[in-house]
Amino acid sequence: MKTIKRLLSVILIASLMLTLAGCYMISGQKMRNVQGTYKLTTYTYTPKYERKEGYTPRTFNYLEDEEYQYEDYLIITGSGTGYYVHKEAGSDAYVKEVTLSYEYDDENSSKVEYVIFNDALTVNKNTEFNKMGVTKNSLNYTKNSFDYNELFTKRPMRSEALTVRWTKVSRDTDLDYAEKQLGELKKYSYSAFGARGIYGPNASWDIESGVVQDSPYQYFYYVIDTAENALKATAYYALKETPGEKVVREYQIERISDDWSILVIDGVEWTLEQPYSTNYYNDTDGMRTTLSRVSSDISDKRLGELIDMWLPVGQ
Repeated sequence: MKTIKRLLSVILIASLMLTLAGCYMISGQKMRNVQGTYKLTTYTYTPKYERKEGYTPRTFNYLEDEEYQYEDYLIITGSGTGYYVHKEAGSDAYVKEVTLSYEYDDENSSKVEYVIFNDALTVNKNTEFNKMGVTKNSLNYTKNSFDYNELFTKRPMRSEALTVRWTKVSRDTDLDYAEKQLGELKKYSYSAFGARGIYGPNASWDIESGVVQDSPYQYFYYVIDTAENALKATAYYALKETPGEKVVREYQIERISDDWSILVIDGVEWTLEQPYSTNYYNDTDGMRTTLSRVSSDISDKRLGELIDMWLPVGQ
């Protein structure tokens, strides 16, 4: 009997999760009315938490919280390619190419009900933030929270909640409106944004014997910015002998292939290990060195977090 009750509880929770997983307001619109520039006007997120008396969870407001202060624009062109513009506190504004797809009303194929957008990192995601319901001059998605008890611990929990709203601010299907608001933008093609990131070289090893060389570095990171109008690679490192002395050097970077599968940093050629990989390798004099992307976020904050992990205690 207890087993049956547990099974029924699991089924009930699964049903609730499916029911409340995503909620859209839909009022299908013709494509000519969907096209245009949309501004992100609501973006809040509350992680799941244990319900306790007197406890108030934090809700992240990505537009108003001081550490975020997002100003984002989504440009819907009506074709398979559009633009996503992003600006946040302490960082330069940029635009990235995104893919666009549309879902139409089953009973009236002239009306768009959903818009789905993806960059080179999300690729084919079609849920939550990447899939928006269409209404007149607006896009929306809501993930409602619900209360439940964990199956084995019996802890009273509340699931995560997410609310996203976009409001149409212009009929422009290019970058004119966004650039008037934010000024000059760093520009990323679809593939370039997929290659952007913070990379760490792994210790070199002998290709034939497999013997790994000792690295002289306490830490070493390349911040690779692939924007067409801000292309650069900046190295941040410290030697083991002097772990508290950070060295910063900027290097020339060159894209050899359009899809960023081969690039050159300071005269050294790096090749992507395989399609959709985030690792590059270089073979020189029988030795192989790999560059692994450790973050797609190239902000100073993220770089500082990575460096701090390698610093001796007290530094």
